[in-house]
Amino acid sequence: MDVKITGDGIDLGSSLREHIADSLSNLMKKYLEEDVASSVTIKKDSRLFEVGAELRVHKGFIIRSNGESQDVYAAVDSALSRLVTLLSKHKNRLLNKHRRKRWDDAGNDAVKYVLERKLSTSDEIDEEHLVIAECDGYVLALSVSEAVMKLDLTDAPVVMFKNAESGRVNVVYKKQDGNIGWIDYKE
Repeated sequence: MDVKITGDGIDLGSSLREHIADSLSNLMKKYLEEDVASSVTIKKDSRLFEVGAELRVHKGFIIRSNGESQDVYAAVDSALSRLVTLLSKHKNRLLNKHRRKRWDDAGNDAVKYVLERKLSTSDEIDEEHLVIAECDGYVLALSVSEAVMKLDLTDAPVVMFKNAESGRVNVVYKKQDGNIGWIDYKE
């Protein structure tokens, strides 16, 4: 089991690291057939501990959860209980599928760009600069329901995928009213 536990600006004790590793180990034994890469990041923001946990379940498929509390152990347990909810939902959806998909060969290489504005912190008049970050990813061949599941489990605002039935590029996204939108690109 590959577990990366980091503290952002705080020193983590060995008992906290053991608690996280044991909890993740039990979680993986219960919900996953194999060991997967996972990471937990803990940071302190004024009086609250913020915990971010993520599991890399399949190629290109990441489940993320967050938790916060005034007690670091309670924050960890909150994030991990959210992971349990998401993993159980993920496992049930996969078991209810009529046909199982091989995840190993489902993706095509893609590049993901993140655009954000750099805000000026000084009183000087400064031009706003656009920061572009780039990372590798995959465009998975999924059904629409699998893409919605990925959207739900990853808390991403949008998921682009290759429709397994039509072979066309599709997009599912979260609308402001909480519903899911679906774009089927036809040439």
